[in-house]
Amino acid sequence: MNKQSHNSLMGRLSSIIMLGLTFFIAASSYGQTRRDVFQPGEQLVYKVKYGPIKLGTVVIQTGQPTADGTLPAHMVLWSADNPFVHTKTEVTDQFDRRDLTLRRFEEHSQNGDQKYDKYMQYDPKAKTITYSDETVTNKVTPDANAYDDALGIFMNMRAWNDVAIGHKYLFHVRSKDGEKPVTLEFTNQTSNESVPALDDKEIRTRVINGMMDLGGSAPLGADGAFTAYLSDDAASVPVRIDMSIAVGHISLVLDKIKRNDWTANK
Repeated sequence: MNKQSHNSLMGRLSSIIMLGLTFFIAASSYGQTRRDVFQPGEQLVYKVKYGPIKLGTVVIQTGQPTADGTLPAHMVLWSADNPFVHTKTEVTDQFDRRDLTLRRFEEHSQNGDQKYDKYMQYDPKAKTITYSDETVTNKVTPDANAYDDALGIFMNMRAWNDVAIGHKYLFHVRSKDGEKPVTLEFTNQTSNESVPALDDKEIRTRVINGMMDLGGSAPLGADGAFTAYLSDDAASVPVRIDMSIAVGHISLVLDKIKRNDWTANK
């Protein structure tokens, strides 16, 4: 396979993951109360796999809360080691600590020789979103409600993990094509999962089912369905996320973790 074909394939794989990790999602308010499960300095390292095949790596880090009341988070995604491929995406978010809604978003991507940059800022007082990328500069959307991106959804899954059991929450994704629905179902199901980050020890997890509307042209036949397995403990660590594609699924599997005092339930 030549360099162009490799980059095209990895670009499609990266697109699937980023479709699941970088949409803007309208934040909703529910009767339950989120838990504060986040630890500054925490680092989660995931292997991206299709069956036994390693496709790449995702690293998610939680930063130190800031004086203005925001919580930073950082994510890096890159393709598996291959001399023909260079695909990498970095996302940096600033969340309002009170409700985990997004205040600032920054993304830098590279696929081969192509580079892309995106920026978003939300003003809660003016209720405006200001967005820039390669095609638009400081585009302002008025009368906008508070939003999360899907890194925020990753964090919200953790914060709601054991307090929203039996509930199904609806979010709305904003893309260039308009708004699309996203559903998170916090099931009452548990599953024992082997975790590479814990030397393949089995732990008890809670199961969250999700569905995103990715449109009819999503890469590799992805239909937007995903299932997340989060540790059934105070840390609510996602140990695996399976994203459905035309044949099988692509998985994010927890490979390493840096967190103080985490004792997962068996």
